[in-house]
Amino acid sequence: MTAFDTDSNICFAIRGTTAWLQKHNLVAEYEADLVAEPEEGEEEEEDGYSEGDGAEKEGDEDEEDESESGEESSGYDSEEEARIKRELEDIPFEVLERLRESGQGEGSVGAAATKGRASRKREGDTGAEEQASRKRANKNRPQEISSKRPVPRFREVFQASKREVRDPRFESLCGSYSQDAFRKRYKFIYDEQLPEEATRLKSLMNREKNPAKKKKLQAKMTRVQQKLVEEKSIRKKETWEREQKSKERELVKAGKKPFFQKRSDKRKAELVAKYQQLKESGQLDKFMAKKRRHNAAKDHRLIPSARRGAN
Repeated sequence: MTAFDTDSNICFAIRGTTAWLQKHNLVAEYEADLVAEPEEGEEEEEDGYSEGDGAEKEGDEDEEDESESGEESSGYDSEEEARIKRELEDIPFEVLERLRESGQGEGSVGAAATKGRASRKREGDTGAEEQASRKRANKNRPQEISSKRPVPRFREVFQASKREVRDPRFESLCGSYSQDAFRKRYKFIYDEQLPEEATRLKSLMNREKNPAKKKKLQAKMTRVQQKLVEEKSIRKKETWEREQKSKERELVKAGKKPFFQKRSDKRKAELVAKYQQLKESGQLDKFMAKKRRHNAAKDHRLIPSARRGAN
């Protein structure tokens, strides 16, 4: 133990004794006992004592005071050591190593611990104040972020709501599907746009010299014409169905029972109407020849192929 450590321990002992006496109000009582006057009975007894007895008594009192002060100083030393240990626990290991390497004593270590504790307390207070200041008055306001922390590279500034994919065919919010309303609403496509597109493609095809591009234009024009023919046949079918329904309503009003035609009967009636139309337009022979070729090809697929090695 160095001289510096001995002096510091003595100072700690003196400070500890004074603090302990002040804590238990023993200093005031001790001073009051010194100032207070002795009573008459006590004076007579003290006069009756011999000088030797008084000297022995004073010696005993001095020994008791010294023993008590030694015990108090040792108790204070243990308390002081425990306090220093607790303070050292709060100091980071790097700071302790730096203090030991620089040769500073326990006083500087305790001061560093006190300083660190005070700084942490101040940081905690400021953190609580910052958190209170950053608290939003309204939940719809943007969150305030401290400028002391770096902003992450991938951060959602505005959280996008989840996108829901809805099919209008099966969504009740889009209403119910009506085929008649749909065809009336988009009737202009088949009445105006597609015929104009067919005319434009035909003019481009006539002016085109490149065979490959001309072939592509021909394919586009064929698709447009097929759509127009299909739409025309659908409209004829709808017109025929409306006529049949109107006839059935009139018959029901006349007193007859309602009649619901089967699908096979409808198909036969459609074929008869198509036959009459082709016959009137003069394309019946061409249509029948094409139909025969189609049926022959279909029947040819059912014929077994020739066996290998057959003569």
